[in-house]
Amino acid sequence: MPLEFTKRDLYGGAIVVSLPTDLIDASDLRQIPDHQEVFLRRNALTSIIFEINEYQTDDHITIATTNTEPTNSASATTPTQPPDEQAATHHLTDLIQPPDYLAKSSLQTASTALSRPSLANFPVYHTTATIITPEVDVRAARQSTLPVAWQSNPVQKEYETRTLQLLVRMKEYETDFCVRIDVPLKEFDENREGGEMETRWAEEVFQQIIQTIDIKEFGLFGST
Repeated sequence: MPLEFTKRDLYGGAIVVSLPTDLIDASDLRQIPDHQEVFLRRNALTSIIFEINEYQTDDHITIATTNTEPTNSASATTPTQPPDEQAATHHLTDLIQPPDYLAKSSLQTASTALSRPSLANFPVYHTTATIITPEVDVRAARQSTLPVAWQSNPVQKEYETRTLQLLVRMKEYETDFCVRIDVPLKEFDENREGGEMETRWAEEVFQQIIQTIDIKEFGLFGST
């Protein structure tokens, strides 16, 4: 069944975008920081986050090595990676809290273009990645005669969160505007087809955002 989209006003109408009609505005459920707009799926853990961040310059960009794949202590960026791509990696890894980590081989960043004239002249980057969450496999741990807390090496299981990120670099406004869709696949641990369907849903929504996001009031970002 084709997705139904409706126009949503973000930040009091300063930004508009088309999103699935049945999304929940997270601000109806809890307090959301002023620099964010957050939407939730009704029957899944997938979330869509719009976020106004400080513009990252070359000397500010840091990539936490503890947030990258444990088997490789190197930074998630490389010396030859362009600064804009480093900024994209920074914004993605900055939100990862240990023991979660970025599967380094999953990180892919490419430039893209937005459809609306208001955003046509800004550098834009599309990043995809997989974030790993290690957890104790409760079912396996229960097979031991010891309580989980007493087991020296409880069986670990890793769950994936597929992440799609859009970064709009607005240097003249000292702003990095990010859109992020997170698809936690833990709930689909025994339903691979369901996880694949949820990932495809996120990809379709992401493309709709690219096509429809439009800035109406640049005063949202301050004066140039």
